[in-house]
Amino acid sequence: MTNPSSPRLFRDMTWSEIADAARADMPIVVPIGSTEQHGHHLPVCTDWVIPERILETASRRSDLIVGPFVPFGYRSRPGSGGGQHFPGTVSLRATTFINLLEDILSELWRCGFRNIVLYNWHYENSGFVYEPAYLVAEQHPELKIVVIEDANPDFTEDRQRIIWPDGFPGLALEHAAVIETSLLMYHQPSAVRHDRMAPDAPERVVGHDVLPIDTRLSTASGVLASPMAASAEKGRLLTEWMVDRLIGILDEEFAGRTALSAPDTSSVSARATGVGR
Repeated sequence: MTNPSSPRLFRDMTWSEIADAARADMPIVVPIGSTEQHGHHLPVCTDWVIPERILETASRRSDLIVGPFVPFGYRSRPGSGGGQHFPGTVSLRATTFINLLEDILSELWRCGFRNIVLYNWHYENSGFVYEPAYLVAEQHPELKIVVIEDANPDFTEDRQRIIWPDGFPGLALEHAAVIETSLLMYHQPSAVRHDRMAPDAPERVVGHDVLPIDTRLSTASGVLASPMAASAEKGRLLTEWMVDRLIGILDEEFAGRTALSAPDTSSVSARATGVGR
């Protein structure tokens, strides 16, 4: 399957198209997110819409299937996701999350896929994605699973200056802030409530967690750093860097795949840039 116009999203494919892709040893990349509050200006679907859109972009440049998205993740923490006390956040306990991914992996193996990538976006899922991959790989040694628990690119000093000209707050505080707001401005601009964007910051920033929940580690809005510097153009750049990193991993781990020519996205970029601040 090397035609860019061929179906690339698992959810849009027929069973026979899925079987053909599996027989061709195409990698299937599963976007993993959460249903979590993202302040007053971003929807609760942010954590699974963004990775799916990034993978859709990657599928136009490389032979891969965008797998079925996982819309639920592990519990939100105050210092990285705002915390469980916000309405709209619907989380899983760790054992449920691990079992869910184990079942998904087993079903994809049953469908015939032998090259699978777990592509995680939700920070709190880190550490729990590897376990089901390990368990399923033990059962099926012919199956290759690549675990990407952090989808972010390497943020060099030059890149940091482009994305955060006023200073990099750190990835843990980049919740509903510049990265996610920019990516949704680029990929799904109608989802961003521009009139509700506002800076916010936690009263306490520490390198540990506290239970019962200390709401001072979060904010009243659920935003952990200012989103005001976000733009669709930054979303385009972030997408490009993330896709480049993903394709580099796929090229390294699944040699012999057929790369596709990058499409002309100039008109899309121009439209998206006009949406940004």
